[in-house]
Amino acid sequence: MATPLENAGENTTLPASWLAATGDAAAQIGQPDFHTQLLGLLASLIPNQAAWVIAYAPGVLPNVLHTNDVASSVTTDYNATFRCFDPFWHLWRRQTQAPAVTLSTLDSSIKPDEYTRIFQKKHEFSDELGLLLPVQNNACVMLFLQKEENLFTSEELRLAHLVQPLFNGLHRAHVSQTLRRFSSDIHEGCSSTCGSLVLDRHGNRLYGNAVWQEAETRHGPVLLHAIYKLLGASGQTSHTEPEQFVLRLVALPEDCMLAPGGRLLVFSPIHSPTTSDDLPHKALNLTPRERELLQLILQGRCTGEIAQHLGISKGTVKNHRLRLYRKAGVTSERALINLSRSING
Repeated sequence: MATPLENAGENTTLPASWLAATGDAAAQIGQPDFHTQLLGLLASLIPNQAAWVIAYAPGVLPNVLHTNDVASSVTTDYNATFRCFDPFWHLWRRQTQAPAVTLSTLDSSIKPDEYTRIFQKKHEFSDELGLLLPVQNNACVMLFLQKEENLFTSEELRLAHLVQPLFNGLHRAHVSQTLRRFSSDIHEGCSSTCGSLVLDRHGNRLYGNAVWQEAETRHGPVLLHAIYKLLGASGQTSHTEPEQFVLRLVALPEDCMLAPGGRLLVFSPIHSPTTSDDLPHKALNLTPRERELLQLILQGRCTGEIAQHLGISKGTVKNHRLRLYRKAGVTSERALINLSRSING
C-alpha cells in the first residue's frame, strides 16, 4: 500500500511501510544513533550501494561520523587527502540551506577536479546524492548516498526533495533534545531558562539555542569574559561577580554526533536577590536548613553545589528539596522560583 503526497504540484507516493518506519527514527531522537537511523531511512527509500553521515562546521574540514558499506580504505583516503575537495562541502560553504542535490548535477564550478577525476575514479562510484540537515550557526549534518553504477534519477532526487522537510524537522528536534539532555547532566532541572552553546573540539561555535542568544545580547562582554575564563580553567563552573548568572561546562563524548569531543556551555540566570525572609517562611513552617536551601536554589545552584556548600550528601539535599516543595505547595524548582518572584513582585 502507498500513501499519496504532493510535491510541487505533482502526486508522489511513498510506501506506507516506509512512512511507518519514520516513527522508529523519531523514537531515536536524542539518542547517539539517531543519524544512523535517519541514514537507514533514506537509504531504504533511494537505491544505493554505500552511505555516509558527514558533519560540516565553520572553520574545520568535513568530519565523517558514520558509514554503511564503505571500505575503510575509502574513508581513510577521504580523510587523509580528499575531504578538502568534497564538492558538497564547497556547496554548503556557498549555500548553507542547500536542497538535496546529486554530484552529477552539481555546478562544475564547485566540483574540484581532484575529487571527480581522482577520488571518484579511484573508488569506482558513479554518482552521489547529498541531503543537508542544517541547524543554527551554519553547521549541518549531511546524509550521503553513493551509487556504483548509473546516476541518481530525477525521480530519486525528487523523492529526496520530498522527504527533506521531514528529515529537517526530525533533525532539529534531535538537536534540541540532545542539548537538553547534556544540559541536564550538569544542571539538574535545567529548564527553558537555561541557554546552551555547543563548541566543536577546536572551539568553533556550532549550536546556540534562543536563550543563549538572548543572554549574549543582554550580557555581551561579561558573558564573553566568563566563557574565556571557564574554558581556560580546570573547573566546570564559573560564577560572575557581581552574580548575574552561572556558566557551566561539560565535555561531550566522542560518539556525540552533534560535536564529537566538543564542549557544551550552559548558561543559568541567577534570579534577583531574594532572601529566605522574603517568603512567608513562618506560614510555610520552614526549618533553618530549608531556608538556607531555598536561598541557594534562588541563586541558581545545582544539587551538587548545594551539597558541597552545606556539607551534606546529594541525597540529603534532594530530601530537603522535596519537603520544601511540599511546604510551598509546588512540584518543581521552576514553580518554587516563580512563587518567590510572585511574592516579591
